[in-house]
Amino acid sequence: MVFSGGIRIGLEYKRTSAPIMTRSMHVVLAELRIERIHVLVPGHAQFRLHECVEAVGLGRACAEELE
Repeated sequence: MVFSGGIRIGLEYKRTSAPIMTRSMHVVLAELRIERIHVLVPGHAQFRLHECVEAVGLGRACAEELE
């Protein structure tokens, strides 16, 4: 978990390029009051897994600033 501008952001790393929303992600959103989770995956893709969870390719994340 990191704080950015007063917002709690969770980071998770997956080796798969097609991650799914997991039970632990739901727990973290609820229990730790995380506002957003970025799941870092191989490649450059970017897509939503849930309204508060986004998969972001490591190449894209290194090239851009995540918000």
